[in-house]
Amino acid sequence: MPISRFVDPLLVLLVAAGVGLALSGGDWSFRTRGAKIGRALAWSAWLALWLLSTPWLSSALARRISTVPRDLHAELAGSSPERRVLVILTAGIDADEFGEPAMERQSAEGLERGLAGARVYREYGFGHIIVSGKDVRTAPTELASAMADLLVELGVPRKKIILETESRDTRENALHSTRIARGLSADAVVVVTSALHMPRSLRMFERAGLDVLPAPVRFQSLPPDGPEKLLPESLSLRRSQRAVHELVGLLEP
Repeated sequence: MPISRFVDPLLVLLVAAGVGLALSGGDWSFRTRGAKIGRALAWSAWLALWLLSTPWLSSALARRISTVPRDLHAELAGSSPERRVLVILTAGIDADEFGEPAMERQSAEGLERGLAGARVYREYGFGHIIVSGKDVRTAPTELASAMADLLVELGVPRKKIILETESRDTRENALHSTRIARGLSADAVVVVTSALHMPRSLRMFERAGLDVLPAPVRFQSLPPDGPEKLLPESLSLRRSQRAVHELVGLLEP
């Protein structure tokens, strides 16, 4: 189980609140040291959970970590489109229960990356597209094939798509995609993944020894003005969890 699972904000704060309540021993009068520590811990956990669940803080965290999109025309100007390689990182798929096509069972992040990948392909031109990743709960090729099917539906020639179906995480995405890109003698490599996931992806490609250009997807917008940005919501807590997950990933050796 990845270490990031144990630093999930909800898990950490619920544990902290529980420990605080246990230390208080039901004594909320501040008469004992344990009660004081317990009450402080419980209230701190409650406050942190509230703040991490607000659009204001979760958006700020995501924007701080994410890679900002940019125009790549200048950086790609010295390379031939046929010698460019586009790498798209997949992002999970649901199990097949009712016979739905795999393309439609991709996660929301995966669909966003596929849509962006087709756009980047049309905008800059590439000789090959590497679709990288597998879901250990499904058949080895199902996740990458689902992304490839979506790209074809969006106008990408299937003959240009290479499936990389060994990777189980970001580090392996970088290692296996680097191996394929080098075999293609690529002049330039562009990576498509979520803006929040991009910093960790770039670090893994750097460790694999490949210089890549980022094409981030879904940069987090600012929350709307008004008091509602300080009101907790489950979507914002999920966004904070993803930000913490990426921060922990950046700390991995």
